[in-house]
This record gives sequence, C-alpha cells and structure tokens, in this order.
Amino acid sequence: MNSISQSSSLAGSASRLTLVMAFLFSASGMLMVFLPRWLAGEHGLTGVQIGAVFSLAQLTRILTGPIIAYWADAATDRSAPLRIVSVATIAAFAGFFFVANDFWSLLLWGFAALSLMQAMTPLVEAGVLRATAQGKLSYGIARGIGSISFIVATTAGGLLVSRFGPGAVVVWTLAACTMAATSAWFGLRREFRVATVPTARDGVHAIAALVRQPGFLVLIVSCGLIQSAHAFYYGFSTLVWQAQGLGDATAGLLWGFGVAVEVVFLLCLSPIERRVSPRTLILAGAAGGVVRWLMMGFAPVGLLLWPLQALHMLSFAAAHVGAMRLLYRAAPERAALAQTLYAGLSGGLFMGASSQFSGILYDLHGARGYWLMAGLAALGGALAVLIAPPRTANST
Repeated sequence: MNSISQSSSLAGSASRLTLVMAFLFSASGMLMVFLPRWLAGEHGLTGVQIGAVFSLAQLTRILTGPIIAYWADAATDRSAPLRIVSVATIAAFAGFFFVANDFWSLLLWGFAALSLMQAMTPLVEAGVLRATAQGKLSYGIARGIGSISFIVATTAGGLLVSRFGPGAVVVWTLAACTMAATSAWFGLRREFRVATVPTARDGVHAIAALVRQPGFLVLIVSCGLIQSAHAFYYGFSTLVWQAQGLGDATAGLLWGFGVAVEVVFLLCLSPIERRVSPRTLILAGAAGGVVRWLMMGFAPVGLLLWPLQALHMLSFAAAHVGAMRLLYRAAPERAALAQTLYAGLSGGLFMGASSQFSGILYDLHGARGYWLMAGLAALGGALAVLIAPPRTANST
C-alpha cells in the first residue's frame, strides 16, 4: 500500500510540475519569437542592441544560475525556491515592460526578468526528472506537453501580434508568468527533506566534484556549441522572415511547426532511447544543426522552410535530451546544481556570446549570419565524439 501511495504521489507531483512547465514554456514561446519584434517596433533597438538584451542575462547565468540552484538543492522544502522565483519573475517583467523606456533601462530590467525566467527552467526540469524517474508520467510526455504549450504560444502569438501589434507580447507574457506562479504556489505540494545549512565552501566543493566527473566538461562544451548555434534563429529569424515579406502569423506557424515535430520526437522518446544512446542523440543534433543552419543562410522562402524547421527535432530536441540524460546519471542527488551548471556554462556563456555576435551579424549580413551557426554546430559535433558517460556517485 505504501508503495502504491508513493507511486501515486510521484505521478501527481509530475503532473503538477508539468503544468508549471507548460505555462513557463508558453511565456518563453511568445518572448523567443516576438520579443525582438517588440524591442525593434516599440523602442527602435538595432540588432546589436537586441542581441545585448538577450545576451546579458545569458552570459551572467554562469554566476546567477549556480547560486539559485545551490539554494534550491539545499532548501528544506524542494518546492519553495520555484514558488519564490516565479513571483519575482512577474515583478521583473512588469518593470521591463512598463518602467524601462530606453536601451540601458531595457538592458537592466531585461537582465533581471530574463535571468529569473531562465532560473525557473532548470528548477522545473530537475523536479520533473525527479518525479518522472519513478512515477507513471514519462519525461518525454511531460516535456512534450511543455512543448505543445510553446506551439500554442507561437501560433496564437503570431495571430495576436498580427492583429493587435507587438503590445500583445506584453499581455501574453505577463498572463503566462502569472499562471505559472499561481500553479507553483497553489498546485505544488511541499517536499520536505533533511537539509544542512550550506556554506560557500560546500558550494565550491559540490561544483568542483561535478566538474571532475569524467566527460562533464566535454559534455557542456559540446552541447553548449550545438545549442548556442540556435542564437541567430532565436534572436533574428522573425526579423529575417519579416524582411522577406512573411507576416507575423506565418512566422508563428513556422516556429510552431518546428516545435510540433519536436513534440512527436518526445512522445516517441521511450522506444528511441531503448535503441539510441545519449551520445548518439547529441551527435544527431549536431548533424541536424549543420544542415539546418547552412541552408537557412541562403534565406530560403516557401516550402523549403518547413522541412528545415522540422530539423528542430534534431538540432535542439535530440541534443537536449541526450544532455539531460547524461547530467542526471552523473548526479541524481545534485540534479538542480548539475543542470544549472550546464545551463550557466552551456546555455549561458556560449549562448550569450553567440547572441551578441548574432546581433552584429544580422546588422552586417542579414540571413548569412546563420552560416556561423552551422560552424558552431559542426564543432560541437566533433567534440561530442569524445563524450564519455559521467560516473555516478556509486561508481567505482
């Protein structure tokens, strides 16, 4: 009976965390696709300035991410950090949208808002991985539901921005963040555990132990290059398509289609993972990225865009799942710290630098900026060959 009760509790926890993830991804979908439109249309920012707004929060994740993650790993109530960060995110976005009125204030408020939103993602991911490890809901299904909410945001967002203008970004983002916070505060059960009061030395030792794991740094650098190759797409694809005559609604549909194919991949994840190793998934992601970004650099239009968007299944999803699996196997008891270190170094340092360069490339070369992204994906794939599965704490 106790076993059945525990299994039911884990399944319920996974479902509630998935709801938080769904609203978080809904906000991310709108911001990722249409925030550059809002920044350019409402405030007249250039490509370099838009790249700076995105990259500052990403670059500083190497500091902000581990601090929040270590606090989360040491908290007596596992769910408390997520609830607190979710409310702070709403306040920061309110300042970003309604208080900031020039580049420097947008940069600072954007740093606060985007940093807090980025910090929520590994907290939710760690909770979902923990809950789905023994529960009835699989990680692939949970992540797929989050991706579906992203699709809804990009598709509906395109229609709303087309109909009401970039101001729709503000309303959607604040509403989605509010729903994520409400779900976290009223939906998540408190998960109490015995925890010690951490010291700075404890944090340094925990980070050092993870970094010493065989293959950990290679994994971070490899996947960091593969994922940072998406920076030009994240920051400027909508503006490139707009310059080519595509409307906001079409841009939203293209984004949504790419993520829809990713959802199919995630829903089929269990049989895929029985046949394909995490390292092979990462290599497939690198190969998909090289093809995708090389072709996107020629600024294709029409039907060719759709199969290139379908490669998101490989360039993002396959590499992401491979990385998540290897990270969790390396440190199941330090999942939040391991994933946030990965996010800070890979998605932070690399993605931040790539975002800033993308702004420069967009101003100078337009769509041809994608070609540098193809080079990053190729380099990441070359390093992925060296990835060895990290040892767990029980390994000898």
